[in-house]
Amino acid sequence: MKRILAVLAALILAVFALTACSDNNSDSSDNDSADHDGMAMTSMTMTSKPTSMSMPSMPLGMSTPGASSMGIVISGFEYSTPESVMPGQVLTIQNNDTVEHSVTSDTAGLFNEDIEAGETETITVPNEPGTYTFHCTYHPSMHGTLTVK
Repeated sequence: MKRILAVLAALILAVFALTACSDNNSDSSDNDSADHDGMAMTSMTMTSKPTSMSMPSMPLGMSTPGASSMGIVISGFEYSTPESVMPGQVLTIQNNDTVEHSVTSDTAGLFNEDIEAGETETITVPNEPGTYTFHCTYHPSMHGTLTVK
């Protein structure tokens, strides 16, 4: 008896799966309540839903004229930085890698932010114009430069 129920359940699931995968692109007048081999057929309208979330299009940091509209982006164990930033600007850091990184000023105490994989953090850039180098404390080969104008 259990075997018969299992076969019947599998048959019902197969029918539902085939119905869900059928081609619904033909004209609805051909499918609605049409009689095929003595069986009444009805068409089903299926709507697709996105399988992933998309990120809104917005800049990651403030920009200055002539500067990139992005903040610091970490990808492929490299930093991408804007051409220049404004003194005291709050700058967004996006870590697109699958490991944690940091944005740590080479000058002690200016800024030091750890960014988990796939996460976003912010730093406040120095108030004094100049060129500021930074590195990743986890990956010594990673270096970047911020130009404050």
